[in-house]
Amino acid sequence: MARCNSNHNLIVHHIKRDGGNSLNNAEVLCSVCYSNYTTVSNPGPGEPIAHDGPSPPPFSQQTINEALTRAHNRCECERLTCLNH
Repeated sequence: MARCNSNHNLIVHHIKRDGGNSLNNAEVLCSVCYSNYTTVSNPGPGEPIAHDGPSPPPFSQQTINEALTRAHNRCECERLTCLNH
């Protein structure tokens, strides 16, 4: 499946809730893919599962900026379960 590539309403979110606040635990998603990700109950192979519970602490602005730069200011979603692409 192709990458979403949307460049509107981007969100930098934690790949793993307990994975820390470093750049390697940050993923850039558009609001539609993020919504699909957080509401899906049966993610595909290798995809993280959204868990209930407290949210992790927010990323620093530097980490957000670095994640957006790494993603070329575009959504990084490639999930098979996402209905946006």
